[in-house]
Amino acid sequence: MEKQGSRALLAAVIGMGVLLFIGSLALVGVLVHRMMHPAPAPAAVVAGTVTAPPVIMGADAAGDLVMDEAPGTHVQAVTARPDGLLAVVLGGGGADRVVLWDPAGRRIVARLVLGHP
Repeated sequence: MEKQGSRALLAAVIGMGVLLFIGSLALVGVLVHRMMHPAPAPAAVVAGTVTAPPVIMGADAAGDLVMDEAPGTHVQAVTARPDGLLAVVLGGGGADRVVLWDPAGRRIVARLVLGHP
């Protein structure tokens, strides 16, 4: 009877050792994968106000990008996307809206109006 108990205990110890070994290999694999393929930086949220009068979107004399928005429009949040675009949430001055801005191309890619004023 003692041999049966010690054999079962030996089998359990060997099984747990194998599981620990496989788990360690999986952990090392995940770490190597994350080092080889880093995740993009977390998105930033910034608040501010737009005080410029409405101007048609384009570059002004100084080369700054300006947008045609109603007076009182303010920036509620800015989120950086992995593809390099910025999602800008605008509020005030009418309906809330989300604008996808391409800073590298100096253009507005898309505009989503969330409701009627």
